Amino acid sequence: MATASTHLVTQENRQSYWRELREMHVQRKRVFVDQLRWPIGHNGELEVDAFDTETALYLLNFDSEGRLLASARLLRTDQPHLLDSVFPHLCTDVVPCGAHIWEATRFCPSPEIHDSQARRDLLGEIIAGILEAGLLFGMTHVTFVASGALKPLALTSGWAASALGPPQRYQRDRVTACIASIDALGLRRVRERHNLVAPLLRYSPARIAA
Repeated sequence: MATASTHLVTQENRQSYWRELREMHVQRKRVFVDQLRWPIGHNGELEVDAFDTETALYLLNFDSEGRLLASARLLRTDQPHLLDSVFPHLCTDVVPCGAHIWEATRFCPSPEIHDSQARRDLLGEIIAGILEAGLLFGMTHVTFVASGALKPLALTSGWAASALGPPQRYQRDRVTACIASIDALGLRRVRERHNLVAPLLRYSPARIAA
């Protein structure tokens, strides 16, 4: 499965992506609420939470025909975020926070994609996008909470990642808080591991809507 690019959506260019962001929220509702039965709120067919703020960054992965294949969200950790607000008990020590540390959340492959290898490929592309965005915005680390299925894939994707504490029960799963370094070496290894051609990220602060 070939993809065209991963677009970075920020506060500055968000208005140009309002259709794509709405599709992201629709897919999040179908995956997290309808399929996984997470006990989270939703607004009709959209899954939107308190952390979908103006300062959130979004990674939107499209195929060559413009269809949304996967998405993820990046949150500042010097502001309220999931790990410090909902899951601080997952960290053995203090929750890593700071201006150069961000949190990756809501990795969401399209509910239309059922092939496990295709979903792993998308995770690799999203991780590469996170690293590219992190280098662009001066991030040094990214934290994330991984499910039992996601954890081994995320920790072996090529970047320098490790657990912040032991796995703990959450609903019907076991989740783990993790942290990964944002650096050029990690990006190169992720690209090599997933056979990616660099760069994947597309970012224009003043994108003009088609």
